[in-house]
Amino acid sequence: MIKVLGIKIIDRIKEAGLTQGILSRHATVITTRLGFHEVTDELCSREAYIILHLNGDPSDTEKLSSELRTLEGIELREMIFTSEKEPINTGSSDNNVEILGILTERNPSVILSVQKLLTSYGCNIRTRMGVNEVFFGEPAGLIILELKGDKQQRSLLEKDLKALDQVHVRTMVF
Repeated sequence: MIKVLGIKIIDRIKEAGLTQGILSRHATVITTRLGFHEVTDELCSREAYIILHLNGDPSDTEKLSSELRTLEGIELREMIFTSEKEPINTGSSDNNVEILGILTERNPSVILSVQKLLTSYGCNIRTRMGVNEVFFGEPAGLIILELKGDKQQRSLLEKDLKALDQVHVRTMVF
């Protein structure tokens, strides 16, 4: 099993310290962390997002999730990759942050197909992170995307990825 947590911090100035304290206590199960918030010349958003790629004993990762759920100023979502069929994404919305998780088995033709799809939908990918992973004892790649733009195009990307063999797709929406 592979677990990815998504955290939406409602007010990062107020809640970031509490969130960081919990993440520090559970650092041994966090393999990768990606944080982002909106920043322009005119704006520095108080809302922030953290994506965590977890690895370790499932009871330890659940302790992290449980402790985060005690915080009032955050929302928590998770993606779990197992051998089960992918659930249908029904939470996409134009105003929300949509995170897409893609687990690809190590097969050169599969990797090339995924890369071609990501390139063709590139205008809908705002943030991309890739990490190496092991899935049922075999090498795999985990790609985390923050999607933006046209809702129909984001849905088509998800549908096209799910049509590929040896590709597992999960979503989380805030």
